[in-house]
Amino acid sequence: MSRTLYPMTQRFIAWFSHPILLCGLLLSIPAFYLLLAGETDVYRKIGHGTYIFSALIIAVDVYLQWAKNRHRRRRRHGKLIMDAIIIIGCVLSGWPTSGEWGVIEWLLRLSLCTVILLRMATLLLQKLKPSHLMQVIGLALLMLSTAGAGFYWLEPNVNSYANGVWLAFTTVATVGYGDIVPSTPASKIFAVFIVLLGYAMFSIVTANIAALFVGEEEKLFEREFHADIRVLTREVQALREELRQRDKIMLHLQEQLDRHEGRE
Repeated sequence: MSRTLYPMTQRFIAWFSHPILLCGLLLSIPAFYLLLAGETDVYRKIGHGTYIFSALIIAVDVYLQWAKNRHRRRRRHGKLIMDAIIIIGCVLSGWPTSGEWGVIEWLLRLSLCTVILLRMATLLLQKLKPSHLMQVIGLALLMLSTAGAGFYWLEPNVNSYANGVWLAFTTVATVGYGDIVPSTPASKIFAVFIVLLGYAMFSIVTANIAALFVGEEEKLFEREFHADIRVLTREVQALREELRQRDKIMLHLQEQLDRHEGRE
């Protein structure tokens, strides 16, 4: 990585430590909605193909991570197992089907979406720090604009991208004004995941802002603490110097006393 990048930018880029995996996970989202909202066979074929392509991308990342960490004595297989479950789920979702989804298929597909959402959270949300506040706000705005496009595509009552962004905002903020509401199964499921992401994102933004205030108080306390330490250090040095002067005086008096006793 170039040394010209700012340290904060370097830490922000370090979030995306698995860009291949993140790309595969993101591709699974439109694949799900292409199958759910697709009105033609072309949409469904594209959705199935996107699922297969997503599985291949995630499999490549899993292989690279396994090859990188296979010689370590202490290996953590939890995330690899989750990735393997996602790969299997994407392959099964990419299998051509026809007709409406049954109850079991709904449960399996929603379970796969939940696992994918959790895996994305482990990639991004767990590494957020107070120093990343601006980047977190940027991600929140990106999520809001993307959700607006999703509602514009999935919800027939949304007749413009601006209304889609408005519906996304009211959904994320859980305000629910009721002027525009999701009416199709695809948009309702989309709203569920947007609400979950909104809770996580808004809580992280709020926590980061609170952490900044706490951090400023900690910095002030730290400066005062260091000032007190410097004062104590100077006092200790002065006491040491005073003791050295007393030792010299005592040594001089002892030498004079020894000389006087020697003369006698």
